[in-house]
Amino acid sequence: MLLHFHLDTVDDIAGFPLVNVKQGNYFWLLTSASIISDQPEFRKYIAQLSNPYFNKVGIFPNAVYQFLILLHCDRSADLYVNDFPVEIELMAKYDFRKSSVITLKDIADIRRLKFANIEIVDTDRVIYCFKVGWKFGLFFNLDYDGIQAVDDLALTLGKLYRRLSFQDVYEVMENGTHFEQMKKDGWFPFIELIGGDYEALSEAYQDRSDLENRIERTIRSFDEARVHRITSRWWRQQVFQDKKEILQAGINAFLRNDNEGNINCIKNLLSEVDGIITVQHFKDTGESKGIHKHELLQHLIEKGKVKSGSDDSLLLALPFLMYLNDVVFSCFDLKTGQIGLSRHSSSHGVADADVYTRARALQALLVLDQICFYL
Repeated sequence: MLLHFHLDTVDDIAGFPLVNVKQGNYFWLLTSASIISDQPEFRKYIAQLSNPYFNKVGIFPNAVYQFLILLHCDRSADLYVNDFPVEIELMAKYDFRKSSVITLKDIADIRRLKFANIEIVDTDRVIYCFKVGWKFGLFFNLDYDGIQAVDDLALTLGKLYRRLSFQDVYEVMENGTHFEQMKKDGWFPFIELIGGDYEALSEAYQDRSDLENRIERTIRSFDEARVHRITSRWWRQQVFQDKKEILQAGINAFLRNDNEGNINCIKNLLSEVDGIITVQHFKDTGESKGIHKHELLQHLIEKGKVKSGSDDSLLLALPFLMYLNDVVFSCFDLKTGQIGLSRHSSSHGVADADVYTRARALQALLVLDQICFYL
């Protein structure tokens, strides 16, 4: 049930001081923030931002799972509680029919959040709190100039909703040691893995119990039907379509599910990673000579950033650049014996047979899939 209240006059909240302040002293005032309920500031701010309005209309906080407060420039306000419709702009991993049920594992990215049938103007100040799972997100902008741009508000709220929905993924990446351990073994929060698989792998690496079997379960989930579902989106990109016959040979090798298949899959797909990045750069720029690998990779990452519209989207463009440099295109050193599996060690024929594993074959496929989302 939608609860909507219009308040003719409300107290004029300006923000929150960041430190204790004595009379006559200058201080910094926090007027805008995006906070999740794990942060200690959440409890400090949520009651002060909600109770003055809830008390006016007789709303009990325990019955609230989301609310929106619009503070208008004439000092009136509108309060919306619980069942007001929210629209979220998503990037889909797969094709979906209208009215299909969408789960987290179907989402490639979240970009915007907005409110259907609720008018917000540029001069409004906004307080919004929402629930995802067992956690809350809180956004407020109490600046006297208002939000200034409604689309900027939608992007900001989308970022907060994305962070809360995929908090486990972001926290793994912020835990340097944990992330580096997984990356060393070739794992990355690939778009295809986010929404269940990557989170399960992360838990396995964290407690280390039965790690090999838990990795194996993830790999086994990539059966022929799932691989076909993934690669079917590749052929919509012209640069992939032009290489379909070559790429399909690598895919077929993966589906053999034996040592020979793993070797042929990796040999094929890793070299095609290099080729696709190079060909796409030429298509976009017309440049073909003297292009350094760094420029090619940077061009790919910029395309991903432009497509998502954000540096910290679930496409994870900048972290993926580090992954490409550190794992896919890492150098080898015969003198020191540092010869991990990479595009270089595979193409130059110096990698040992035992590094051509099923996991590495899957990772090669997922690298190409990640690139597909960037184009």
